[in-house]
Amino acid sequence: MSRHLRYFAPLLVGGMLALAACGGRGADKGEAFAVTSGFRGVLSDPPREKPDFTLTDFNGAPFNFREATAGKVTLLFFGYTHCPDICPLHVANVAAVLKKLPFEARDAIRFVFVTTDPARDTPARLKEWLGTFDPSFIGLRGTEEEVNRILYTLRLPPIQKDTASSDAAGYLVGHAAQVLAFGIDGKARLEYPFGIRQEDWMQDLPRLARGELPTGVNPSGSGAVDLKPLGDESNVPSVPIRVAAALIPQPPSTSEGAMYVVLRNGSVEDTLVSVSSEAVQTAELHETMPGDQQRMGHMMPVKEIVLRPGETLQLAPGGRHVMLMGFAKRPEVGETITVRLHFRQAGDIVLAANVVSYAEVERMLAAAATSLGQ
Repeated sequence: MSRHLRYFAPLLVGGMLALAACGGRGADKGEAFAVTSGFRGVLSDPPREKPDFTLTDFNGAPFNFREATAGKVTLLFFGYTHCPDICPLHVANVAAVLKKLPFEARDAIRFVFVTTDPARDTPARLKEWLGTFDPSFIGLRGTEEEVNRILYTLRLPPIQKDTASSDAAGYLVGHAAQVLAFGIDGKARLEYPFGIRQEDWMQDLPRLARGELPTGVNPSGSGAVDLKPLGDESNVPSVPIRVAAALIPQPPSTSEGAMYVVLRNGSVEDTLVSVSSEAVQTAELHETMPGDQQRMGHMMPVKEIVLRPGETLQLAPGGRHVMLMGFAKRPEVGETITVRLHFRQAGDIVLAANVVSYAEVERMLAAAATSLGQ
């Protein structure tokens, strides 16, 4: 069977993806987060009490969580700096929204990040990583036992390391994907799962800063999107694979990052079998698995991805994505990185992936999906 080679370069024009519209607008994944409580976050039932614990901040000083955040809206998130997917996008979205708020609202809010990977998240790394998003964000460290006790009191599952990794220094860590929002009264009535958008934060944070409380019942539904059928086979493109976007959020360091892709298959079933790039030491297909009350969300390698005829594949935050490990240098926003997708039928597709800020990923992927009629 002959192999084919195609080169795709999704264009950035004035910060926007230059894409051709092909079909109607599909459902926006954010619509799954209904506003039935008056807020965009999900109600926590029963509300969580602000825990009383002391860990060490990235300056080496003791930090009593309850005392230091008293009277403030406090966003608490458990994660780790080597996470290429959920953690940086969550943190970037909050940082982007806080920059837009007036001083009074911004001053009423604290963001606290507790590492679930104290072995690698040194104080210096925590400070540098959080500083790339917002220097005012607070990073805390403790032993795994200390952090697990805190997680238990918050009804969250314990830290779970991926011990199957062949690289002892490159292991993954399972962690809860939601941000807990404690009000000024010290109770967390809302949590923000992965998939919450910047516009949702923009709706809720000013109200929380004013001391407003949610009412009503839990929103329902999942924000995850992955493969969607086009439905009408007459819309299936004649070319085997059509790529609408290839984005690499600027990683905070050279150790790892992620690439997100929106593409549509043609009229023949195909399989994405692997990914490669000369810009990194390792490129792999990964999937972020959701967690629950017993098990943390975690990432795992994906052997291959089957694309049915006419389907759109979204390698997106919180789901399937390309994990890039070991950059020769930290990519800069505005650069392009060459990445090859290896398909069983279509052969190799070479992408010029755009390096963008995390705050822009959500909008650009949505625009790309819309261009393909999703």
